[in-house]
Amino acid sequence: FIGQCIESVLAQTYQNWEQIIIDDGSTDRTGEIVARYEDERIKYIRQDNIGIWRLGESYNEALQISRGELIAVLEGDDFWPPDKLEKQISAFDREEVVLSWGKAAITNSDGKIIYISPNNLKWFRNRGREEVLRKLLLQNFIPACTAMCRKDALLSMGGFRQPDGVPYVDYPTWLELTLVGEFYAIDNVMGYWRRHKEQSSSVRIKQMAEGTRCSIDLFERLPKELRDSLDISVNHLLAKHKYNVASAYFALGRVALLEGKWKEARPNFKRAIEKGNFPTRTKALLGIVCSYVKINLEWAALLMRRPRLSKFL
Repeated sequence: FIGQCIESVLAQTYQNWEQIIIDDGSTDRTGEIVARYEDERIKYIRQDNIGIWRLGESYNEALQISRGELIAVLEGDDFWPPDKLEKQISAFDREEVVLSWGKAAITNSDGKIIYISPNNLKWFRNRGREEVLRKLLLQNFIPACTAMCRKDALLSMGGFRQPDGVPYVDYPTWLELTLVGEFYAIDNVMGYWRRHKEQSSSVRIKQMAEGTRCSIDLFERLPKELRDSLDISVNHLLAKHKYNVASAYFALGRVALLEGKWKEARPNFKRAIEKGNFPTRTKALLGIVCSYVKINLEWAALLMRRPRLSKFL
């Protein structure tokens, strides 16, 4: 998919860019494919594999050698709409803005759009930093493939953040950036996020839910006056954290049903029942029933007009 990723950058209506590609010891044809593009704006760096738990190091290597004032995130599987850079750069005309973001079109492996997330950005327009921080502490609503950051703001906080045991960089970084400046939401698709079967069924779903503790860590480091103004507590965040973990277990059980792994699904649904709220417990109980009659939950997703996991497989 690296070819489509590069092509989407080459197709930008705004052409004053550089693309820095950090190849983390891939075993596919990434280097060969990148070499086909004889464009001096594309910089390719290959390193020995350091893995997802040190992803922040790769991000910060690219950050250090970048020459631009703005940094946009684009993983090798994802791609951009042609007007992304042109639309987002103007958001930084105000010096207070440190991050711009927009809607993401979630696609399957073939690039077919499944749904748009978030589907409505009206709430985020004209909101103060405290309101954005409060919402972000409870949920990461910013798709990484849509984000563009001011380089100086990233450097002022030591670069991209990845706490120990957290398998991603985006959420901890967005949280820290709320303390540096303002966020600007654009009510258009600013990135295409490709989802794969492995991403749906991997235990990484659980790890990512567990990783929401980084919001609690940041909250506890806030000045008392700011904490009080947010009108939330550690218990509130812990409850949200518990809900995220339960949702992750439910997702793992749902994928197991889809793959016909009936026995494997049940422990995940039971954990969802232990940790979840009433709606999650109800769905998980239904999942256990489905595991015994050997059907999946896609029919329920269809009834509730929710995205069906089968579209990602």
